Amino acid sequence: MSRSAQHSQHVRAAHIAFFSIPAHGHVNPGLGLVAELAARGHRVSYATTHDFAPQVTEAGATPVVYRSLLPGSAGISRDEWPEDEAEAQQLFLDETKAVLPQVEEAFAADRPDLIIYDIAGFPALVLSEKWVIPRVQLSPTHVYSEGIEEVMGNGETTPEKEAVRARYAEFFAEQGTNLTFRDVGFPVRSIVTIPRTFQYFGDRVDEIFTFVGPMLSERGFQGDWQAPDERPVLVISLGSAYNDRLDFYRRCLLAFGDLDWHVVLATGRAIDPAELGELPANFEVHQWIPQLRVLSQASAFLTHAGTGGVMEGLHHGVPLIAAPQAVDQFANAARIDELALGVQVDAGAVTPEELRTALDRVSTDEKIRRSVREMRREIRRSGGLNAAVEIVESHLPD
Repeated sequence: MSRSAQHSQHVRAAHIAFFSIPAHGHVNPGLGLVAELAARGHRVSYATTHDFAPQVTEAGATPVVYRSLLPGSAGISRDEWPEDEAEAQQLFLDETKAVLPQVEEAFAADRPDLIIYDIAGFPALVLSEKWVIPRVQLSPTHVYSEGIEEVMGNGETTPEKEAVRARYAEFFAEQGTNLTFRDVGFPVRSIVTIPRTFQYFGDRVDEIFTFVGPMLSERGFQGDWQAPDERPVLVISLGSAYNDRLDFYRRCLLAFGDLDWHVVLATGRAIDPAELGELPANFEVHQWIPQLRVLSQASAFLTHAGTGGVMEGLHHGVPLIAAPQAVDQFANAARIDELALGVQVDAGAVTPEELRTALDRVSTDEKIRRSVREMRREIRRSGGLNAAVEIVESHLPD
């Protein structure tokens, strides 16, 4: 019996509330933890939108539905996330102002014993302070370490950033809390769903952060998939945002159409697969794929280098071709290259010939194979769900 399972035998069942934002890269990394806590007898609520209610329900949580202002949400015309940091921070503040009264009312008569919140789930910070409820952050990506601002390209302070951070402080004060913008990046306690080696400057990270690695669930709601034959499988996906890249997908058809690989291409909702025209015989194209299931049978993954997708690939021991599109994807792609977990390409300029060369390298280079194997071993050693549950239950009130 695991230490976490033993510990759970002495922990009373509690009401645990999850807060995230309606984005796959933020919801998916925590679904395994939701399922495990529910299986251990805890009552789990999950604040989310209608789009993600089926996923959290399947994981074992009760959805608490709210209306969101974020791109991709129902009724929202904006379909792209801002690339400017100050603009993105303002968007999340606007989201917090819109969501907080909705969830505050929904939980008013059923307050949780503990709050688990995504790095962008700022309403949870306010409710935790207002209701004097313990909280644990769930980070699906790199966390703060000395020097990371420069790596992520957000180290420079600008008047725009200072202004939006002042607006955060003003809003937090209006809510009767002592929170500041610093509390957004410096949690009381954090569970990080990447292995420490993948974290930039991982040896400098504060002990409030625990790297447990990815906590993947089965995600049966996504459906099943089976490789059609013995050929190696290449998965191509640019994720659920910044994926309106018809020209890139057409270059992939030219690059891999005549190879002895079975290629699974996910275009995302912005593009109808029919727009690609006639497909090579070795391609199957969908707007959405059961990515975990496909990756479990893959030999290479051409990815936008979002942290969630990268962790899913490495969990399954799949070497990566990183084609970053925006935000932290560029830092992830550089880390993939640096740690020899694959190679990176310029999504805007890469040629079909260069894509073929990249695939050949990640599928034959012994250094890359060795690095991916070692990273997969580290992920297995990081503790995953058992480590995360132990942290969560240790923060439950007596």
